[in-house]
Amino acid sequence: MLPDEIISEILSPALKVPEELFSDTSDVSPFSNYAPSTSAYLVRVVCKDWLRVATPLLYNVVVLRSTAQANALAIVLKQNPEFGRFVKKLRVEGGYGIILKATPEITDLFLSLAIWASDNTSGLCKGLPLVNPHRVILVDPWVAHPLKNQQLEALRPGQTVMSCLGSWKNMRIFNHPYGSRIAISNPVWAKRALEIQKALVKSRVHTITLSSTFTMIPRFIYSLCDIPSLQVLQFPRPLEEHAGRLVGQINGSSRLKKLAKYTLYQPLSEHSAAYAEPDITPSLNPNFTPMQSAPEETRERVWKRVLFFAMYVEELRSPSFSRSPTESHPSRLPILSVSTYFHSLALPYLCECVLLTPQSASGIQRRLQEQPHLGSFIRRIFTTSEQFSSSIRDATRYLFRHAINLEVFIPATHDRRQRISTEAFDLLAKTAGHSLRELSATMDSVSASSLKSFTALRVLEIGGFKLCVSPTGFPPDALKTLHTLHIHCAVLGSILGIFASASKLVQVHGQKLQYLTIDSPREFPVLYLCPNLLELEILADCDLVKLTPRVPHNSLFKIIVQFVPTTIKEMEFDPAMFPALREIQIRDLKWPTNERDISKSRIVPLAESLFQRNIKLTNDEGKHWVPRLKTGRVRKG
Repeated sequence: MLPDEIISEILSPALKVPEELFSDTSDVSPFSNYAPSTSAYLVRVVCKDWLRVATPLLYNVVVLRSTAQANALAIVLKQNPEFGRFVKKLRVEGGYGIILKATPEITDLFLSLAIWASDNTSGLCKGLPLVNPHRVILVDPWVAHPLKNQQLEALRPGQTVMSCLGSWKNMRIFNHPYGSRIAISNPVWAKRALEIQKALVKSRVHTITLSSTFTMIPRFIYSLCDIPSLQVLQFPRPLEEHAGRLVGQINGSSRLKKLAKYTLYQPLSEHSAAYAEPDITPSLNPNFTPMQSAPEETRERVWKRVLFFAMYVEELRSPSFSRSPTESHPSRLPILSVSTYFHSLALPYLCECVLLTPQSASGIQRRLQEQPHLGSFIRRIFTTSEQFSSSIRDATRYLFRHAINLEVFIPATHDRRQRISTEAFDLLAKTAGHSLRELSATMDSVSASSLKSFTALRVLEIGGFKLCVSPTGFPPDALKTLHTLHIHCAVLGSILGIFASASKLVQVHGQKLQYLTIDSPREFPVLYLCPNLLELEILADCDLVKLTPRVPHNSLFKIIVQFVPTTIKEMEFDPAMFPALREIQIRDLKWPTNERDISKSRIVPLAESLFQRNIKLTNDEGKHWVPRLKTGRVRKG
C-alpha cells in the first residue's frame, strides 16, 4: 500500500493543469485542443485509494468552456459539496457562473469577456460577489469590432465585474486585459480601461500585470499609477525595436518609473556568444593512442560510431534540421582537423547530406570538380528551389554524375520540388539507379528505359505538367520496389492519355502500391487497381460517394483531401465499402475553438457521425474532433 503522498506525486503530472496554461491570455484558448482529457486518467478503475488522492488534484484547477460542462460540474458539486473546496483555480471562458456559489475557496479566477448574445451570464452576475480571489485575470478579446450585447453589458466595466474588482478584499494581483492598441483602436476599449482603473482605486491590489505587448505607453497606464495600494506595475518584455521609446516614456514619469518592472532585450556579449570550450583534463601521457592494441577493424568500427553521433548525422538526415552551426550543434569541421585518421573517418559523414540552393550550387560544383571522389560519399540531396537556373542545372548535373551511391533526392520543404531536365534524369538513372530509394522532383519528360534503371526506388513524387512516356515502351518490370507514388498537378491525366487505358502505370504497379497521391480519382477506378492501398491523397475536389468502389476495399486506412467539402453529402459514403478506413484528413480544416462556433459549424456533426463509425476526421495537424464540450466533462475542452 503506497502512502497518499507518493500516490499524489505519481498522479500530479497527469492531472494538474500547468500554471502557464491556466493563465494563458492568447486569442485562441490553449484548452481548445483535441487531445484526450486529463480526466481520462481518473483512477477509479485502479482502486479507491487512488480515487481518493486523485479527486482533489482533478478539481484543483477547473476550466469551463461550455454550458454542458458547467451544468455537469454543478450537479457533481451539489451531490458532493466537499468537492467545491478542492477548487482553487477557476478559468471561465464564457458566461458560466453556476458553480461559483459552491466554490468558496477560489484563489485564482480567470474571466473572459468573450460573451455572445446567446450566452447567459446570470449565473456569473450572481456568483462573482460570492467569491474572494487573490488573483484575477481578465481578458477582453481583440476583434474587429468590440462585442456588444445585453449579456456582456451585465458583466462589462461599470457593472458586476467592476463592482467586484473594488469589493474583493483578498485581491492582490490583477492581470489587465488591455495594451497600447487601445490608443488607436475602438474607443470602447479605452472607456473600459478607464472603468477598470476607477474600480481598482477602491481595491487593495498591489500588483498589476500587463499581458499585452506594448509599443507605447497609453494614457490609461498613467491613470493606474494613482491607485493608492499599487506597488508593482509589471510590463511584459517589450519588442526590441520599441524598447528605447518605452523606457524613455517610463522614465519620463516619476510615479510610473517607481512602479514599473520590465525586462529588456540584452545583446549577448562576446564571451556569452562564444561557444563554451569543454573543461578537459590534460592527459598524463601525451603519447597515448586510444585503442592502439585493438584490431584495426574494431578500432575503425568504434570510432565511426563515436563520430556518427559527434557529427549529428542522424539529425542532418532530416531536411528541416538547420545546416548553420548553433551553440547546441557547432561546426563539424574542427573534428576533421584532429588527425588524419579522424579526417578519413569523418569526411564521409560530412558529405553525406547536401543542401542544394541557388547560393550553394556553384560552390558544390567547384568542390566536386576539385575532388570528384567526394561524390561517392553523398547519400542525400535536399533542394530548396524550383528554379531551373544555369547554376542549379550545372550543379545538379555534377551531383548526378558523381553521387554514385545517392539514396534520396527530395525538397527541403514539401512544395519546393526541384525541376530537373530529361538529360539530368537519364544521368541520375545511370549513376544512382541502383541505390536511389526516394525521388521527388519536377521533370519535363521521362524515358521508359530510365524508369527501368531505378531498381531500388520505393518513393516517387512527380510534379509538373508533362510526363511523356512511349505508349509501347513502358516495361512491366520497371520500378519493381515502388510502394509510394505521388503525382501532382495534371500529371496523371497526361499519363492516362498516353497509355490509352485505365492508366497503365497504375495497372503495372497498383498491386504493390501502398501510398498514392493523385490529382483526381474520377478518371479511373483507382481503388480497384490498387487493392493493397493504405493511404490515398487527393489534391483536387473529392466526392467520397463517387470514390466509393463497387466491392469493399479491405486495405484503405486513410484518405487525405485538401478542402472542406462543399456539402455534407460529399462525405456520405457507405462505410461497409471501406471496412479498414479509420481516418479522413482534411488539410484546410480549422476546428472551432468555442461553444458558439461549434454550434454553427457544419463539419462538427459530420465529425461526430464519422466518429460513431470508428472513423476520425482530422485536420492538417492530425487532430481529430473530441465532442467534449457537449459531453459535460469538466476539464480541458
